Amino acid sequence: MKIKIATWNMAYWQYKNYFEEAWDYYLREIDADIIFFQEARPSKVIENDKEHLVWNEIDSNRPWGSGVYSKKYKLTEEIIKTEFKGAFSIANTNIEDKKLTFISLYGLMEGNGPTKGYSMANLHRMLSDLTGILNGHINGKRKIVLGGDFNASIQFDDIYGQKYTPNAHKIFFERIKDFGLFNCFNPFYKDYVQTLRHHRSKVKWQNDYFFISESISKKLINCEVVDNDKVRKYSDHNPVVITLDL
Repeated sequence: MKIKIATWNMAYWQYKNYFEEAWDYYLREIDADIIFFQEARPSKVIENDKEHLVWNEIDSNRPWGSGVYSKKYKLTEEIIKTEFKGAFSIANTNIEDKKLTFISLYGLMEGNGPTKGYSMANLHRMLSDLTGILNGHINGKRKIVLGGDFNASIQFDDIYGQKYTPNAHKIFFERIKDFGLFNCFNPFYKDYVQTLRHHRSKVKWQNDYFFISESISKKLINCEVVDNDKVRKYSDHNPVVITLDL
């Protein structure tokens, strides 16, 4: 059975005038079985579908967050102890005889203090909070799909490493790999592929990713970045879509 999974940072606060139009595009044209979203709220079309939607806002000042939606499969939220509720949301489902855990994650920028404007400190803390799930100490080894806008890229180390910390982003991605998670881009792209168009930078940044458990890595049959005029109208990020043949 082929399962299509997509992730998209919808940049609600920046593109709110197109928000429902963007959701219509996401639901109808991307048309994935499982949808991850970040920096967003659910569309009015799905916001009351409690059986198929898991999402949390970050706080009252940021009434948007990360979530998972499925038009086909019932989702159950998994709640863990963390101060990053809304920066990531966890959903479980069963597809035929397989239990899958979905983690939609946004690399939340530090708001204040000496690390203001950086995501890495929060990303490491989020990974630490998720450790029990990722290493199998909570309910055993799982089939995990981790995706989202991480606000992280080894490109940053390559370009700005000498000015800041030279391997900060590399170390973060090594932690993900150490949990036995496989980068879905690796079989299909030899280099970075742009998923973010930053208005203050000409760098073709890749900030959006999918990682899956090694146990299902051989089930991955496709990974693609969607880029067209509609996507560019609705967000400064591109959707990423993977297909698993489970």
